[in-house]
Amino acid sequence: MQLKNKVALITGSSSGIGKGIAIGMAKEGAKLIINDNVGKKEAEEVVKIIEEIGSSAIAVKADVSKKEEVDNLVNIGWEKFGKIDILVNNAGIAYCTPFIEIKEEEWDRTININLKGAFLCGQAVAQKMIKNGIKGKIINVTSVNSFQSEKNRVSYDSSKGGLSALTRTMAAELGEYGINVNAIAPSVVPGTNIDVDDNFFSNKDIVNKILDRTPVNRMGSVEDCANAAIFLASDKSGFINGEVIVLDGGFTILQF
Repeated sequence: MQLKNKVALITGSSSGIGKGIAIGMAKEGAKLIINDNVGKKEAEEVVKIIEEIGSSAIAVKADVSKKEEVDNLVNIGWEKFGKIDILVNNAGIAYCTPFIEIKEEEWDRTININLKGAFLCGQAVAQKMIKNGIKGKIINVTSVNSFQSEKNRVSYDSSKGGLSALTRTMAAELGEYGINVNAIAPSVVPGTNIDVDDNFFSNKDIVNKILDRTPVNRMGSVEDCANAAIFLASDKSGFINGEVIVLDGGFTILQF
């Protein structure tokens, strides 16, 4: 198992990509700190799944945009397992609002959760890693929207662009301590776009347009994201630092 005896904190891990990464890492031997700020029931269900796999996990409610709650989250996880080897900054939200209509509150909430949250969690975990001599891994979940624009996603695109930049800067500063910082950038992954209409993925015209732009001729999956995160969290990625790995089946290379 690639992550045996490792401890991973994954934000926003009661559903979607975060849940998939948590389950995937548990199968590779990691112990998990499951985080969410919405559904305690859903987080506890993920803990149960991980325990059935044969690993250990706890669920901790925290708003990643608030420093005091982040510090509490990290401290609870550290006290429970004695360390944190892996941090996955996955928590995120997205709105679908035109640029000229977006409200300041919507902009602030998106930036605070998607970007500030990764900063706060990354800083809190990195400080403990350095103090305790842990050569850890930090993985940020960004998006192809960090370098390819989408209409009506100004706050989301901006937050993800900032997250990719944050990844590189963190890598530049934390590498000397043996902490690798990288990111994964998924494209369209069914089951994760919580603000997308339920009919989005059942609309054949929409799906076909996406598939026409995707050379591998399929959608991405939470398992694809989990596999990439597991690799970046493992010892096999020791010389990879400051990279944003695109998970899109070739979606962004096909222009016409």
